[in-house]
Amino acid sequence: MIDDRTKRILIVDDNETFLINISILLRRMGFKKIIPAYSGVEALKLIRVLMPDVILLDIAMSQMDGITVLRHIKGNDDTSIIPIIMATIASDRKSYEECEKLGCSGYLTKPIKITELNNILNKCISYPSGKKRKLLRTQFRKKVVVTCKGLREEQHAENLSQRGIYIIKRNPFNVGTEVGISLPLKDEKTIYLNGKVIHVKEGDVSKIPLGMAIEFKDLTSNDSELLKSYIIELLTKGIIEEQDEPLLIIEK
Repeated sequence: MIDDRTKRILIVDDNETFLINISILLRRMGFKKIIPAYSGVEALKLIRVLMPDVILLDIAMSQMDGITVLRHIKGNDDTSIIPIIMATIASDRKSYEECEKLGCSGYLTKPIKITELNNILNKCISYPSGKKRKLLRTQFRKKVVVTCKGLREEQHAENLSQRGIYIIKRNPFNVGTEVGISLPLKDEKTIYLNGKVIHVKEGDVSKIPLGMAIEFKDLTSNDSELLKSYIIELLTKGIIEEQDEPLLIIEK
């Protein structure tokens, strides 16, 4: 399994509201080690100590602009390999071209779109297995009904993605077992999906709870859209509504 919990993401922005909201969003996406920095000077100090896996860096900061910070990072042999995603309020082709020349890994325009953020993070972050997460996922600590060979069990889930779900279970089913999942959505609606156990987590010292990863099978286009919309809603709940200015948006 791919585990995002150990990945360090440094967010550099002098907008406190953006720092708080993007940190909440990333934690809901599964990234547990989020490091905020309120200025470029603070970021350069933190980078030498923490060596993040990826940096989300605002261009328009008052104390030290993001392009200057990017130049410092890429000009240092010890930090030059860190992927850096640049962000700014306005789309500025000249700034983007300069960032590209300096070696940034991508560019996001505020208000940031949730799926674009997910896609660029997946592009920048590497895992030992070589696999990449391409689809949205979120924490999903709710009860679901799992059906196996005619028997129905109510189990707690841990997280949910567009591709599958992780179920907490002390004695998980064997890999390859086919199951049915009754998944609660908003407004007391339920979606019924078929799936197959693709990974089993049994007793060890890992922080991942005992259980099984289930991959959904034979999803219809309607099922996929329902899952995507629901996951985005879970990711952004309480964030989008409380923004004083549009910093994060759900794209249509």
